[in-house]
Amino acid sequence: MGEGEHEFEPRSRVGTVFVALLSGDEKAAGAAAEQPPEEHDGEVLAAAIRLAVRSLFDEDTPPEAVAEFVAAMRRDVEVNPAVAEALVRTQLGEEGLLADFGPQDVSDATWSMLGYLCEHRIGREDSLELVELAEREALPAA
Repeated sequence: MGEGEHEFEPRSRVGTVFVALLSGDEKAAGAAAEQPPEEHDGEVLAAAIRLAVRSLFDEDTPPEAVAEFVAAMRRDVEVNPAVAEALVRTQLGEEGLLADFGPQDVSDATWSMLGYLCEHRIGREDSLELVELAEREALPAA
């Protein structure tokens, strides 16, 4: 790795998918995504989306600003806007917003939004650190 590059070896399927995507290796990302789900996938994904959203928004962000962000994101990513808005607002502390949506809808929106945030808003190096931190929070100590 070059100077200033973040060296991170993922310990989860979620981490492996995002490291591959952030490295531009769609084949490896696809292969990792096709692997059977791991025990801690949900926790790693939840930690990663929380960290990503909170890196861009704070608890005082009005719902209108979230709606504007989601509308802009939808120009690049196909995502259910109601689920996406509820997902962001949940990460900012609102409760009960995701209860009306199915688990698969929430999971799909989480993957899409996290990919968008990492690629378009946060940047490669910060995204690698974010995924590493999400794994550290969600996975048992190595």
